[in-house]
Amino acid sequence: MTEESYSSSQNYQPTQKKYTNENDFLKSLEMVSDIEAFNNFNIPRVAQLSQRSNQFNLRTIRYAENDINKMINSENYFTFTFNLKDKFGDHGLICVIILNKQINSTLFIDTWFMSCRVLKRGMERFVLNHLVSYAKNNNFKFLEGEYIETPKNKLVKDHYSGLGFEKKYNNWILNLSDFSKLETYIK
Repeated sequence: MTEESYSSSQNYQPTQKKYTNENDFLKSLEMVSDIEAFNNFNIPRVAQLSQRSNQFNLRTIRYAENDINKMINSENYFTFTFNLKDKFGDHGLICVIILNKQINSTLFIDTWFMSCRVLKRGMERFVLNHLVSYAKNNNFKFLEGEYIETPKNKLVKDHYSGLGFEKKYNNWILNLSDFSKLETYIK
């Protein structure tokens, strides 16, 4: 955790206690997320996080920079990084998504990991809203996710069911035609 992130987490907790309503508290944070595709600037950080992220990591697949470069040069992969800022500071790159185009009209969520320091802020709903919008704009009909349990990632065991995905065999499917945008206080 950077000094700035530590400082902002110190400010975060006393402020949270001022609110009795969680939604009012989340609105008060003035959260903003920047979304980018993988690029030469963020690839080293994505690779580093892929090696280290354990708790909020749905498949715990590890990638080196050369693996990531192959993905961004392939027409079968779509990549996203999410940064988060709030009124207390800049949390930096806090979420990574890699989508893989399937033969049918499905995007498979190859990778979804996120920093635990931004949990309970609605980031997962914000990310899903973006993924659904991207998929619909590119004529996909389904998102498919997979959870591979490890000793360290039980925190996200119910991630997909909590976001409205339905269990199908060993994976989770979201029919985009049934999806209603999820409430979030992130811009």
